[in-house]
Amino acid sequence: MKKVILLLLTTILLFACKDEVIEEAVIASNTVTIAGMVNPADSLDVSQVQVYAYDYLKSDYDEYTADLNEDGSFQLEMELTDPREVTVFASRPFSLIAVPGDSINVTIAKAVDTTQVIAPKFSGDHADTNNNLQRYLKDFPVDVQSYYNNEEAQATDDFIAFAKAEQTTIVDYNKKFMSSIDDALLQDYITSREKFFFPNSKIDYAMYRDYYGLEAPAADSEYFNFLNSLPKLEKEDLINTSIIQRLVYTLKYHYQSRARLLVEEGASVDSKAIELAANSSDGSLLHDLVIHEFYLNQLQDHNIDIYESTSDQYLSKVADDEIRNSITSRYESEKKLLESPELPEEAQLLEFKSEDPKDYLAEIIENANGKVVYIDNWATWCGPCKAEFKEASPKLHEKFNDDVEFVYFCHSSEQRAYIPSIAEFQIKGKHYFLDEDQSKVVRQMIELEGYPTYTVIDKSGEIVLSDYIHRPSYPATTELLTKLINE
Repeated sequence: MKKVILLLLTTILLFACKDEVIEEAVIASNTVTIAGMVNPADSLDVSQVQVYAYDYLKSDYDEYTADLNEDGSFQLEMELTDPREVTVFASRPFSLIAVPGDSINVTIAKAVDTTQVIAPKFSGDHADTNNNLQRYLKDFPVDVQSYYNNEEAQATDDFIAFAKAEQTTIVDYNKKFMSSIDDALLQDYITSREKFFFPNSKIDYAMYRDYYGLEAPAADSEYFNFLNSLPKLEKEDLINTSIIQRLVYTLKYHYQSRARLLVEEGASVDSKAIELAANSSDGSLLHDLVIHEFYLNQLQDHNIDIYESTSDQYLSKVADDEIRNSITSRYESEKKLLESPELPEEAQLLEFKSEDPKDYLAEIIENANGKVVYIDNWATWCGPCKAEFKEASPKLHEKFNDDVEFVYFCHSSEQRAYIPSIAEFQIKGKHYFLDEDQSKVVRQMIELEGYPTYTVIDKSGEIVLSDYIHRPSYPATTELLTKLINE
């Protein structure tokens, strides 16, 4: 199941009420502070504000969370090295542009316009930029989604014609919008969107339709000839992370799709895909990022084989020193981790005594000796799973260590990545690795639809819930566990 991962806010200062003067915090040069107010405090039915900032060199999102105070105020800080679009999630997502050193204030309320769920209003640094950004995105004239789901025989031809015509619409809209605005940051953001909105949408269209079983352009068809004349990606374009990060991802997916058509059965698809990407590279920043994405994704899942078998041949194709060094340094750290993974003392690597996977939950409940059980169903390649491991999961352990049995089921993963992942994040608790047959049974028993899924079992051995929402970072999880402990 698709799980939309959302967002980041970077913080500033606390409002006692939206009209009060806000005292600015002293911040480091790369620190962005985002502070604000949900007004009224209970209007959006949220207890936290989350911010997601994409880091191109990590090929991953940094996540920041701020709890809402009783009056609806919140504050958080994040590190940023370049001007960047980040995503804030407060009931629904919205984007803002942040610059290192910024103090950004935002008031979030229900929108009067029913087509919007929330209406953010900005003050503080780059307030005009972000207020104009909201207006720009709200009135953006092109929507591709209906074409993605078109089931007519000529769907792809219709989409190609639509993209060609609507590129002019985007150009005209951008020109008119910026005619009365002198803002270099917003200009870079809009230029990036203008250059790459439809190249990204064209790859995304094919990927979406393939995923949902709709007729889709073949990866080696003439449909993809536009990739031979992509606009040049400049450093300034990276400010638009929603477009560029997605473009890197979809282009990587396209090379994987082409590779599947070319490799022999049992051969490495990703090795062939890296070869295709490297051979298509002209030293451009875009292809540097795509090659980087291939290597980082493998290394993040503790797989060094592809790096060791292909890097001598293809790493030289990466022209940007910083991007190339990011790959090699991640390889060195992964190699060290694989050679000597150090587990926390409180981590137990266990195997089930029961031979039938249908009995696994009963065994877990019996071993808990009447405690509440919190099962984290995760996978070694799952980004949201790892995000919880960094800070939220250790805090939950610390709070409930004596009263809750913390259990981890590793599903749908390679055995080689299992122990290194536990060592990387120092995950305390009882750990079980499930092969595919075992996992299939357990997934059905707890109605697991995706990763992560968190399963809570009460002291009487009954499953209370099994969902994504009750993750360690969610305040309601603490409330639920406290309630179950006290029953």
